[in-house]
Amino acid sequence: ERDLVNRQIDQATLQRQQDLITRLLEAENAERIRGEKEERTSQTGDDNLKASPPQTSEYLRQKMNELELLRTVPAELLPYYRDRVNDYFNTLDVEPENTQPDLKP
Repeated sequence: ERDLVNRQIDQATLQRQQDLITRLLEAENAERIRGEKEERTSQTGDDNLKASPPQTSEYLRQKMNELELLRTVPAELLPYYRDRVNDYFNTLDVEPENTQPDLKP
């Protein structure tokens, strides 16, 4: 800096300036490569999901049993209401897979 302020630029000053530019370019390149590494990519959180508590699976099992009981015991309904009930049960069948309990012992 003193050399620049005093306007005393010589070959050593130019060489130092060139070394600084080279180091900055190398650091920039290293940072770019570090950002592109495969190990730096984000991972989805699905791998770390915890299993549902036993109370939840028991609740879902009871819910399924109650729905099955309602389906098997026909109620004496007018045709309009019978259709509405069937539509309701059909919408329950379209639940996402993750809400179904694992019924394996």
